[in-house]
Amino acid sequence: MLQNLRLLAASSRLANAGRPFHRGAGVWEACAVAEPVPATPRAPAVFRTSETDPGQHSELHEGLHYSISARDLKTIFPHGFTRRFQQQIKTFNETCVMIRKPALELLSYLKSANYSHPAIRYVVYGQRGCGKTLTLCNAVHYCARQDWLILHIPDAYLWVKQCKELMPSSYNKARFDQPLEASVWLKNFKITNERFLNKGLTRVKNASDVVGVLFKELKAQCRSDTYRMLVAIDGVNALWGPSTMKKEDRSQVLAAELTLVHNLRKLVNNDWAGGAVLTTLTQTGALGSAKLSYMPHELLRKDGFDVMDPFVPVEVMDYSAKEFESCYQYYIDRKWIQHEKALAAEGKKELIFLCNYNPGIFNRICNPL
Repeated sequence: MLQNLRLLAASSRLANAGRPFHRGAGVWEACAVAEPVPATPRAPAVFRTSETDPGQHSELHEGLHYSISARDLKTIFPHGFTRRFQQQIKTFNETCVMIRKPALELLSYLKSANYSHPAIRYVVYGQRGCGKTLTLCNAVHYCARQDWLILHIPDAYLWVKQCKELMPSSYNKARFDQPLEASVWLKNFKITNERFLNKGLTRVKNASDVVGVLFKELKAQCRSDTYRMLVAIDGVNALWGPSTMKKEDRSQVLAAELTLVHNLRKLVNNDWAGGAVLTTLTQTGALGSAKLSYMPHELLRKDGFDVMDPFVPVEVMDYSAKEFESCYQYYIDRKWIQHEKALAAEGKKELIFLCNYNPGIFNRICNPL
């Protein structure tokens, strides 16, 4: 038997031609072929944060986009976003706002303020298209999530131009009412602050035709033991500028003669406590400001500056390189940028050259891409 085993082993060595322990066709051939090395995947661009509560945002989130839920969009922002941003929400099928340094600065002020003292006034200013309205909306979102009462004027310039109906005031013959503008604003106010209307503000709910009564009542009831109130006015410089409206004798209606503006001027006075007055200055759509700079002392004019002083200035700048990259990656993710040249490094450099890091211009030039 031993002899037979030796003969079997010898025949196996001959059959394998020097390849002992051969166990099947193609085994050694497969071993000889080098296995392909998988390509190292590119790290995904980081331009979002999962933290949706603006009260939890910090410098670590600067430059990232956070989502506003559909519920918050409906209740907190029935108005407030620009028409272009509203269109972006529909196009992107989501509401995302970049967390920027001016907004974080504002939130830090709001968190640390002493609300037993007179309301602090904040003035957000900057070049055209730099993001002042979104900075304001970021702060509005924070205050709403903190259960503040929100009194939001999304565009004060709509109250001094394009008035659909102007009629003499029944309360003061020297002023003029704008019933359609007042009713639209009151409807949105109710949507945002429905939860307060059952907590002592029922009288205001019945005063839908008198905005001045509402403002007066809110100031009177705003105390440390009731609620905090945010007065947010986009384009506050409209309160001290000209209007486009005419009287029957074709003379110009002054802004101060409009009942809505008259009452809103009272609201920005810091003769009340328990809240804050957050405003922006705008050149876009601002009457008589084409030759003015974006600085507060020019856009507010002397009368407005004297009323608002003292205030805390918050400047909004164009994008930093980090913020631009975040926005660029976000637009790619949302398919807002699809052109192959715009996706290349040289294309990105050209986009930077064309927009010079201005958020508004960048958004517009990406429209056909």
